[in-house]
Amino acid sequence: MKLFPRIPRKPAGSALLISLITSAILGTIAGSFLYLTQYQVTVVSRSQSWNTAMVAAEAGMEEGLSTINRYANIGIQLTDWPQVAVANGWTDLGNNVYLMRRTLDGTNAYRVYITNLNNAPVIKTIGYSYFPTSGKHLVRAVAANNAAGSLFLGGVLAKRSVNINGGADFDSFNSQDPNYSTGGQYDDDKRKDGGNIGSVQSNVVAVIKDSGNTKINGQVATGPNSTISVAGNAVVGSFAWVANQANKGKIQPGWSRNDLNIVIPDAPPLPTASYGALPNEGSVVLNAKGGTVYYMTPNTYHMASSDYLLITNGTAVIDFRAGIKMDAQTAIRISPGSRLIMYLGTENSQLDGQGVVNPSGFATNCIVYGKNNCKQIEINGGSAFIGYVYAPYADVTLNGNSDIIGAMVGDTFQINGTMKFHYDESLGGPQSGSSIYRILAWRELSPSELSPAELTP
Repeated sequence: MKLFPRIPRKPAGSALLISLITSAILGTIAGSFLYLTQYQVTVVSRSQSWNTAMVAAEAGMEEGLSTINRYANIGIQLTDWPQVAVANGWTDLGNNVYLMRRTLDGTNAYRVYITNLNNAPVIKTIGYSYFPTSGKHLVRAVAANNAAGSLFLGGVLAKRSVNINGGADFDSFNSQDPNYSTGGQYDDDKRKDGGNIGSVQSNVVAVIKDSGNTKINGQVATGPNSTISVAGNAVVGSFAWVANQANKGKIQPGWSRNDLNIVIPDAPPLPTASYGALPNEGSVVLNAKGGTVYYMTPNTYHMASSDYLLITNGTAVIDFRAGIKMDAQTAIRISPGSRLIMYLGTENSQLDGQGVVNPSGFATNCIVYGKNNCKQIEINGGSAFIGYVYAPYADVTLNGNSDIIGAMVGDTFQINGTMKFHYDESLGGPQSGSSIYRILAWRELSPSELSPAELTP
């Protein structure tokens, strides 16, 4: 009899158990991955909503600043803005508090409170961004204290770079102080070493470059962590320091700083008025008849040959929507007792020829504003430019050897030639007519500092 050996059976249950354990592990991993993915999506979505809430709050802050600066630099009392706030859509809550609410895109929104005590407005803006996962809005809020100040903090102030070549000479005077002017005019015997130059840009090497034979009788300042480059015979400091030949290529200790941390606001908006068409190029006389006249031109205003534009008997406000170009021998003349306010738009503006002739000697009688779409201004005039330029989005180029009396703000500056730049320090005060509300300090508010009603749009 044939006997077969007994073959032991493999336990079938162990394979099934291993399969179940493996499936459980894979399922756990897949579930964890899906949960992690969902969590990441939620985190990213919340982060986007969180950031969007701050964007909404910033939009509210911009509207608040625009409201309190409604009358900045247009000859109307800066503090009169509450008189038209309600007419412009604001709600008067009483006790000098005004409220504006806006919905941005159906889901996001902001509200702005302006508390106007002692003509020092405090703006509180609250931004709301809808967070789909929770079905609620995320809230971020900012408060800013404001005070009236000037558009100008020195002779030249840039958002970004300042590059000075040649032999320009910077100093200052004060047309409102007889100790530092004669009859309100610049007097070389009464000048001051306050021809300050600044850039608010931070973290840039050599954001201000000073070379050649430049003399800056004043201070230089940059944004945090930026640096200043002085080369050649250029020198920066007090009159005594600049006059000392041994100091060429140096900055006087204590006359530079890198903590200029301010906001350069946009140029004031065009005054609300009915603007007539500016007459064609040629010999044009704008007679304000003791008041203010308003003109505009949609295309580049090109002055050629011996064209001139004369402002007389009052104030002329001109909106050069596509800029202005002046050829050799052309001129804009401002009669004594008159005033010109120019708004420059697109295209490159060139003030050549005789430039803008302002025989009054007061910078406040010639005002040049660069709108947000004004990208370049070039001044090559053969006569002194007496006025102030405020064009925070424009690259400003100054050429030649004619004097400049006043102050300038731009995006960048390229300064060439041997001009003398006399900063009128009165432009840094309210008497200049260039007063504007500036942010003194701001901070982000926590939700606990808001009322329950303010936590929802």
